[in-house]
Amino acid sequence: PVFKQKIKGRISAASYSSFYGDEATHRMRYTLTYQGNNLKNSRFSTDNYISFRHTIGEWNTVKERPGDALKVYSLSVKYDFDKKSSIALGRKINYRISSMGAIDGLQYEKGLGHILFGAIGGWRPDYTDYGFNSHLLQFGAYIGHSSGKSNTMVESTLAFVEQRNHSKTDRRFVYFQHSNSFTKDLNLFISFETDLYQIVDSVVTHSPSLTNLLLSLRYKVSKKLSLSISYDNRKNIIYYESYKNYIDQLIENETRQGLRFGGNYRFSKLITGGFNASWRFQKSDLNLSKNINAYLNINRLPWAKASISLSGNLLQTNYLDSKIYGVQVSKEIIRTKLQAEVYYRWVDYQYKNYENKIQQQIGGIDLSWNISRKLAFYIYYEGTFDHKNKPFNRL
Repeated sequence: PVFKQKIKGRISAASYSSFYGDEATHRMRYTLTYQGNNLKNSRFSTDNYISFRHTIGEWNTVKERPGDALKVYSLSVKYDFDKKSSIALGRKINYRISSMGAIDGLQYEKGLGHILFGAIGGWRPDYTDYGFNSHLLQFGAYIGHSSGKSNTMVESTLAFVEQRNHSKTDRRFVYFQHSNSFTKDLNLFISFETDLYQIVDSVVTHSPSLTNLLLSLRYKVSKKLSLSISYDNRKNIIYYESYKNYIDQLIENETRQGLRFGGNYRFSKLITGGFNASWRFQKSDLNLSKNINAYLNINRLPWAKASISLSGNLLQTNYLDSKIYGVQVSKEIIRTKLQAEVYYRWVDYQYKNYENKIQQQIGGIDLSWNISRKLAFYIYYEGTFDHKNKPFNRL
């Protein structure tokens, strides 16, 4: 057949429990993901990712704000006119203009050889709860170029987009995205947005202003050594759901933006090591951040038939200094069926406006059990302990 069906999906149910002294919170989360490409070898495809979450004993909150409980991250149907031309309806991220996020509405694309033309029309998701908002109209068009093979692919997109709020122009900008595998060892990705419309003190100006920039370069020097460098000054990301602990959220928030350099080296078949260093800077130095992270992985220790990972992280900001050291051990208990992981982290951080240091010990264990080819069970525990506060446990 010209179009061949390919389907994958998952249904999951999970509980997230937190215990602090006599206080306990139990959150439930149910998810459905389903991607059906060319259903029954037809021209129709669908892409869905939906989650529903609630806290036990707080059902009134769901009734009052259902948008906070139900999250539709993608829900779309696509029709292929041919291998290079299609139209899509619903909520969908367009990977050719991926940094714009999900688009609610229509997306059309037409391919002519290595050149493609596209248009979007619809709305932006509401930034408060990611629901549908008919006041956030957006529309635009783009032109792209694609060539090469899978390991040396070159793709570029140039788009012009207007976004409105209650029929008034909110943003008007040019979007550019480019990915390039110069060789199988060298990869470049760049995206940026340049605003063409601004209102300052009720005065409209159209002078270009760079508002978002992401640049990433990866180079495989040899079979053993690879390096990467990136620069990110995109706006802050909004997380509608997050299940990371406090220290991991803190590191992510403080290190995403700025200049980052990293590398990893394979010492042998069993041992690899690497590091990442980041520096966030501004002219005023009001939001300065410096971070370095290093790790060493030893795979399949002969005497234990387990893998071990050692890590260290140093973070310095205008308001916080922190040090984190960790060790993690992974072992396959029953081949292809049961996997176990144990970890320990020592955390030392101090807020600069607070005299006393905060030292924590974090330990965790998780088990993943592949009951069958299509059914899996996962359980995870983490405890955070310090000498000043009650233990905080997550299950």
